[in-house]
Amino acid sequence: MTISLTRRATLAGAAVAPVLGTAAAATADLPDKVRLYARARGAPLDRQGRGAMGMTWYSGRYWGKRAYQAAKLFFRVDGFSFNKMVMNPDGSCQQDMVEVGFWLDPATGAPLDDWINPFNGLPCKPQHYKSSQSLRFGADGNVVPAGEAVPGRKFAGYITEPVMNGDSVWIGEDLIVEAIRPAPAADADLSTVLPPIQTATSLVTYTMRLQDIKKPEREFLPATMNYQTMGNWYPWMRMGYETGQCMFQLQGKKLRSLDEVPASLRALIDARRPGFLENPGI
Repeated sequence: MTISLTRRATLAGAAVAPVLGTAAAATADLPDKVRLYARARGAPLDRQGRGAMGMTWYSGRYWGKRAYQAAKLFFRVDGFSFNKMVMNPDGSCQQDMVEVGFWLDPATGAPLDDWINPFNGLPCKPQHYKSSQSLRFGADGNVVPAGEAVPGRKFAGYITEPVMNGDSVWIGEDLIVEAIRPAPAADADLSTVLPPIQTATSLVTYTMRLQDIKKPEREFLPATMNYQTMGNWYPWMRMGYETGQCMFQLQGKKLRSLDEVPASLRALIDARRPGFLENPGI
């Protein structure tokens, strides 16, 4: 398992928690949950269980909450990801994802390269992100740890049990992380030095229609996406040791082609991440 994330958190091998969740209705008509998740997130599978890269557009909001204070809206977030899902003969699934995202003014939608933190009034330089994720899910839906456990790091990752109500079907991926941050440089700006323990809770849900799921796997499976997190400040927010949390609140959908990427986002990607759409690197 390899993780290199900005929107999410650095994850490493550790004991995996049991799968949680119950279905709201009988799901006997659904395929195996690992295979269903591979189809929900990725491109159509061929007879060998391989898919081309699925594409997801998303947009939403990013909130900051200082302890004992109401949350404040920090940014609008627009982003795009490539998702490659491969089913293995043993029922496991290899997931590789790469994404880019941008911190935008909530009112105008313009990218913010300079920002004043509303909690402390400090000027900040938002770091627009490119991040990646590489995980292997076992046939039971749990993430298979890679390599030896790293001291001080805890990680649980799993595909949730599908939920069905009428023609609507939901399935998700939960990742829960606790890790020790590297020691800061001796000359680091104290406003960018965060507490030594980093936590992140990443919760993504895909929504589909049962009638689409029943179609052949070689056909495109439409799906929408919702994503929520609980995590720490980014260093560039200059919150230092202040206690609090940040939260993504995103929605999106799988796309059939790059032609469906909104023009404003495509222009931003081409300007800030030239060549990404043509060669994402997975």
